[in-house]
Order: sequence, then structure tokens, then C-alpha cells
Amino acid sequence: MKSSLSIYARTLLTISIAILTIFIVLALIYGTVYRISSNEQFREELRRNAIALSELSARRMDDQRLTFTSSDITGYLSFATRSTGAFVWVVNSNGAIIYHTGMPSETMALLPREEGGAGDYQLPKETRNTVRALYCQPANKTVFEPYLPNASSWYVSSAPIDTYGDSYSGEVLLMKSHRPVSIVGFLRDNNVPLSFSIAYILSLLIILWLSRNITHPISLLAKTANEVYHGNLSARVEIGRDKRAPMLERLEETDRQEGASQAHVKEDDLTRLVRTFNTLIAQFEERERLHSEFLSNVSHDLRTPATSIAGFVEGMRDGTIPPEKYEHSLNIIKDEVNRLQKLLNALFEQAHAMDEKALRMDAFDLHDWISSVAGSFEPIVREKNIHLIIDWDDTSGTRVRVLGDEEQLTRVLNNCLANAIRFAPRGGIVMIRTVIHSRVAEVLVIDNGPGFQRKDLDYVFDRFYKADKSRQSEGSGLGLYIARSIIRRHGETIEASNSDELGGAKIRFTLSRP
Repeated sequence: MKSSLSIYARTLLTISIAILTIFIVLALIYGTVYRISSNEQFREELRRNAIALSELSARRMDDQRLTFTSSDITGYLSFATRSTGAFVWVVNSNGAIIYHTGMPSETMALLPREEGGAGDYQLPKETRNTVRALYCQPANKTVFEPYLPNASSWYVSSAPIDTYGDSYSGEVLLMKSHRPVSIVGFLRDNNVPLSFSIAYILSLLIILWLSRNITHPISLLAKTANEVYHGNLSARVEIGRDKRAPMLERLEETDRQEGASQAHVKEDDLTRLVRTFNTLIAQFEERERLHSEFLSNVSHDLRTPATSIAGFVEGMRDGTIPPEKYEHSLNIIKDEVNRLQKLLNALFEQAHAMDEKALRMDAFDLHDWISSVAGSFEPIVREKNIHLIIDWDDTSGTRVRVLGDEEQLTRVLNNCLANAIRFAPRGGIVMIRTVIHSRVAEVLVIDNGPGFQRKDLDYVFDRFYKADKSRQSEGSGLGLYIARSIIRRHGETIEASNSDELGGAKIRFTLSRP
């Protein structure tokens, strides 16, 4: 199937190609101008230094221009080398290089020497400036091309020591490579293409951001609509860092800067469309979720007891179960009916816990609340001979009040305590502990039962989850799920772990302090 580019890709590609074309043209123009100007400046610098050194050498050589008459000339020549970075050769009237500040090893091997190879290097006749003309040229355009490695990367400047007379009177040669030998030199010689490359990359980043801001919302709408069409009802259009449109963020920031206090938030048409679209999907998803949960709640845990009841009734009717076992069968049916009733009550409790309108936030005394809930378990505790311990945190020195819906939070503590008592052994220990912090209070319910298996820790708060996969253990598997739902609606945290102190399970949840 043929795929087409998205709006974002087409916009980005078009603008990028246009700007790249402009940058290439500008880089070629400015690069050519800069290269010509730089080369001319390079040549002029060598030419000036060659003239200055030839005049200086002429004043410090004998009349025959054979040797220096003053030793201070070497200091000037060395300084010239350091300041220009060029090799300086002083050639006398006999063609001998009486002084040099260095030369490439390849050149050194090609130059003849006096006195059987032990004297001064000789400048070959074909390379001497016999016409006594001042020049500065690339080495590959001079007679020095065979003597210098990579001659095209060298410049040679020659200035005659004397400009009068007909005979060769010596010369000063400056040789300098214009190939960069350091990072600084490379950046200097290639600053134009590098500058344009960096500018193009920065412009691409800006184009990337602008194009994304312009086309991203439209692309997201199309993508999300396609996901919803294929059944993904959790898909949403998310724009901005906090899932809001950038335009909305800018308008809100402007309002804050201007000190405006408004009852409503400004939105553009696209933002309103996104919000409406997300709201419709959310409502549809919620209806689907409620429908699926209802079917799951009814079928998941009611199937086994209903099947058991039907089996016993059918057996009593067709004579499979003899009359003397009717009482036993009826007791089993009664237990299954009680189990069904508990499950139905748990389902109604779950629905009430998930009702967002049910929260009534009030401040209440933590000590009185825990004592009241613990007291309601006295018959069960006495029956199993459980030692119920309440460990109060008295570090604050005062009675602690917490904030929440006391009725629903009572369900949380009820479910946690019921779970602990159910799994604590007969004669075991169940502890309720409080830990008070400046902003929150922690409530911990700990038992000395078998605790959670490591593989079950990630699932203990899931609906209908039981470690006993046969589902014959007491309980609906909804208690901790309901507890987590209520705690989350309060904006608090709840977690399960194993206790190092008692060796059993530990449920910890937080409550805000007013």
C-alpha cells in the first residue's frame, strides 16, 4: 500500500530544502570571497616580511654578500620565524644558504651541500632569484615545486638582498605552509563553511520546532481518531508538556504576567476541538469500562457458587443425592448462598467506593477512629484468640487529626484488618501502628501470618486477585482493591510488603493532616 508523507513531514522537508539551497548559494559566494581575501592577505604578509628581512640582512653582510658581519642578525631572523610561522633562508651571492630557521626533511635531502656534504646547503641554480624580482607565489607555481612536499600547500616569497647591479647578490626566502596544523588553524581557514553549517543546523532546529507546533495538533487528531476507530478507547490527543495546547499555555502565562484574574480560560478553536474530542472519547470509554466491569463482576466470582447450587438442587430432584444427605447438601447450598451474598455486597461496596460524588472530606481524630474500627472486630478477634495490638506514635505530643471521608476510610481499615485477621494463625498477632509526619500520618496493619509471596506482591491490589488460584479460600478478592481505590481517590498512597518484625503481611497507607 502506498504511504504518503504527513503534513509535518511535507512542511519540514519543503522548508528545509529551500533554506539549504539559500545557505549553499551564500556559502559559495562568501566562501570564495573569503578565500581570495585570505590568500591575498597571506601573500602580502609574507612579501612584507621578506622585504624587511632582506634589507636587514643587506646591512649586516659584507660587501661581497658572502657572510654576516654582525651576529645579532640571527636573533632577528629567529624572531621573524616565530612571529610568521615561516621558514627563513638567507642565501649569499654564491648560492649558499648561510642561515636558515628550518626546512622540511624532504627538502633537506634534495639540496646539495658544500665541502663534500659537511658545509652549507646550496640553493640549486635553477631555483635562485637571478632576475632579482620580488615575488610571493604558491610553491607549485615556482621552481621550488620539486623540492617541497605537497607543493600546492606552500607559499614561497623571495626578496633579493641587493636590487642594483647585474650579478646575483643573494636573497631572503620565506616558505610557509597554509595547511592548518592545529584546531585553531582549521577553524580559522574554514570559518565560513563551518559558520554556515552551524547556522543551518540551528535553523533546522527552529524549523523543526515551528513546524511541529503548527502541524502537530492536526496530526495527533488524525492519529487518535484512527486509534479510536480501531478500538483503542484509551487514546487521547495530548498537546503540550502538561497535555494542554501550547497556545493555551501561552495565553495563561500572558494573563499571569498582566495580573489578570479570570474565571474562565481562553482557548482557541483548535484547543476547544481537542478538549471536546477527548471528552467524547473519555465518556465513551467510561461507559465501556462500566459495562465491562459489571459483566466481569457478575460472571467472574458468581459462576462457581451458582453452578454448585444448581448441581446440588438438580441432584436432590433427580434422586442422585439420597434423602439422608439432604441436610448436608442444604448446608452447602446455604454456605454458597452466603458466599454469593458477600460477593454481591462487595460489588455494591466497590461501586460506592468508585462514586466520585461520595467523598465528604472532614477532619477527624486518628486515635478515636482507629480505636472504633478495631473495636468492631472484637468478636472475631476473641473467636480466633488473636492478640490485636495498637502501637501509637506519641512523638507529636498531641492528638492527631487527619483529613478524609471517614466513612470510606473506615472501609479501607476494615478491609485491611479483615485481611490481616483472616491470614493470621489462631492465637496470632495483628498490629495497627501509626507513624506521624509533619504533613501526613501513616497507618500500618501488620500480621504474623504467612505474608505475601514475592510473585503476588505486584497483584495484591488487583480486583478479584487471590494467591489461592482455586478460589476456595474465604474472601471475595475485592477487599484490598476497594481499599486502594478509596485511598487513590483521596490522593494518598497505599502499598503492600512483608514485615520483618512479625514475619507476615504489612499494608501501609497514608492520610493527609489538615
